[in-house]
Amino acid sequence: MSEHLYPVNDLYTCVQGEGVQTGVAMVLLRLHGCAVGCPWCDTKETWEFAPENQVDTLAAALGANPRYVYLSATAIADYIQANHPGPQWVLVTGGEPAQYGLRPLVTAIHNIGLKAAIETSGTEVGHVDAGFDWVCVSPKLNMPGGKAIQPAALAVADEIKHVVGRQQDIDELDELLTPALKPDVHICLQPVSVSAKATALCLEVVQQRGWRLSVQMHKYIGVK
Repeated sequence: MSEHLYPVNDLYTCVQGEGVQTGVAMVLLRLHGCAVGCPWCDTKETWEFAPENQVDTLAAALGANPRYVYLSATAIADYIQANHPGPQWVLVTGGEPAQYGLRPLVTAIHNIGLKAAIETSGTEVGHVDAGFDWVCVSPKLNMPGGKAIQPAALAVADEIKHVVGRQQDIDELDELLTPALKPDVHICLQPVSVSAKATALCLEVVQQRGWRLSVQMHKYIGVK
């Protein structure tokens, strides 16, 4: 596959529901494909490239389903410009978007006057040196896919948003927080699956350390 073609699974206007940019209007661009295997993932339909799910048009791919279409960076940007006025940001997510070379896509987004953000698991490095205006790494450790966190992926993070279910998750995050990170990186703790127990743990830790709580606002207000 050409570096300049991307498998698009979905594209829609939304409000960021997690992390530092909670509440910001964004165009969400969901790229297909992921080998990380997070058990709690709410977009498992994006994981596999079944040939029968490849379609020829973006209209046929849109929605929460396993379909995808290959589009150029320019075609994606042109569609956003024509159909999604309003937001000043495009959020590139997945799937695992950083498995692709993303500089052409970011350039195309900038060419239509918008800013580009990404959410990635930290297991791939396609966002490194791609020109993103905001990089959120949500490190996925010891997942069934067996993929390791890449130090280069973490080193460019503006935000580290860590999913927490138990104290062990906090301990594992501590091992990732090295001097190689940006000195002003934001650390957000996100309770897994809106769990009350996990929320209580995150509340305790963010107050102890001066970090930030991420509560998946979109689940509370009923937007995707």
